[in-house]
Amino acid sequence: MSSKKDFLERHSIKQLLKTTLHHNLENITTHLKAFLHTKDPESLHQYRVYIRTARSICLEFNDFMDEKRHELLDKTLKILQQETNEMRDLDVFLDALEAYKQSVDEMYWDDFEQLRAKLLAEKEVAYQHFEEKFTPKLQAKIFDELDALQSDEKLCLAKSEEKLFRHIKEIIENRLKKIAKISKKLDIDSSNERFHKLRLHYKKLRYTCDALSLKQFAKSFKPIQTAFGKVQDKNTQIERIKRYNSANSTALQQIIDLLEEEIAHDKQDCIEKSSKEALQTMHEKFEKIFTCKAC
Repeated sequence: MSSKKDFLERHSIKQLLKTTLHHNLENITTHLKAFLHTKDPESLHQYRVYIRTARSICLEFNDFMDEKRHELLDKTLKILQQETNEMRDLDVFLDALEAYKQSVDEMYWDDFEQLRAKLLAEKEVAYQHFEEKFTPKLQAKIFDELDALQSDEKLCLAKSEEKLFRHIKEIIENRLKKIAKISKKLDIDSSNERFHKLRLHYKKLRYTCDALSLKQFAKSFKPIQTAFGKVQDKNTQIERIKRYNSANSTALQQIIDLLEEEIAHDKQDCIEKSSKEALQTMHEKFEKIFTCKAC
């Protein structure tokens, strides 16, 4: 029997929820403390990844959780995540800025330095606001509440004692069906919202599979998530540049044009990665987890 299938047959939904929540809440706390101490963007990124993983697992298995406790848990995690959206967007933009700068004539580089200065000023304000808001006292309060929720014996319903294997195939297939339904209507002229929605579906699928110890299957979604992430990041960056470009800077307009051109290529990449054929291959890989005896 494969180790993947063995994991699903040995563990209950309750075990998964309790173990995953405990592990992720520990890491959320660790990376938040590290971020507040060092202001390292990577710590912020990891903090957000663990929040998303916890939310994804709770979402996929919400039918096995007490409704009120699940809503409170997700609401708290969502607030923690949303509080960092602006900071993460600024970090990503600043990280990409040097590459954008090299794509325009040197005569416009002063405009770039002005853009960088504005981004850094916004980042400093955003970071300071976050630090002032998340005092040690507030951190302790929030994480005590989250710990109490994940430790609450009433969080999981009685049916959560059932083994993962009995339910996980249907749960993952339902997520794949949602992805297939949206992907069917995906084309180069689709709204940014449609691309963003698909990105979130792939994220939930990846984080859930990772928590289920389906590591290789989860890893296969990273390139897809990255492709959709490029579209989202660049759209966000265009909107920010437009807010800054009150003086109609030639350099900034060139960057907007460049990003719009790149988005067209990125969207095509997303369409190919989320095609009917690609999704069929994903489904076949998932089916092998339940049929392969020697893998």
